[in-house]
Amino acid sequence: MITKIRKQSKKILQPIALALIKINVSANTITFVGLILSFLYLAIMYFLKDIIIGLILLALSAFMDAIDGEVARLSNKAGSKGSFLDSSLDRIEDINYISGLFSLGFTPLLIGLLIGVSVTISYLRAKAESLGIKMEGRGIIERGERIMFLVILLLLYLLSFTISYYFFLIFLILSIITVIQRFIAVYSSLP
Repeated sequence: MITKIRKQSKKILQPIALALIKINVSANTITFVGLILSFLYLAIMYFLKDIIIGLILLALSAFMDAIDGEVARLSNKAGSKGSFLDSSLDRIEDINYISGLFSLGFTPLLIGLLIGVSVTISYLRAKAESLGIKMEGRGIIERGERIMFLVILLLLYLLSFTISYYFFLIFLILSIITVIQRFIAVYSSLP
């Protein structure tokens, strides 16, 4: 779903990316800013339990991830080093985003499982693509959807822990289904 929206979002992202290029902001700098924002989000969530500031930091960090690739492409500096850096730091950000739930009363075992499943979803895509199998758009809940689920989860938490807990369980189940979908897609594509 997000993959389809991403194509439409380029109309919004391109002017911003061009403005950043004009002031010599590199894609790698943006990637690192996103990482720093994810650590700030984690600190705010863990120590202050301030969901509103946490949501703002999460959104800004996710936006950095959306814009860094556009800056790289438009400045003709997209390459394997930047791609590797971006993909690697995205995994750390994903761990930070989900770890922010620890201080809100969610079961540590389930949070750990969600972190593991989330990283596995990304690993399956990376492994598949290293084998020449396209994985973008495969599975119910890709990274963009996982970030949206976290935002909705935090908003629901403001209303009711119980509702947010059930939503967390749905998030976890859909993530597990995505692992299964990707595993089957990759395995069945291999000779």
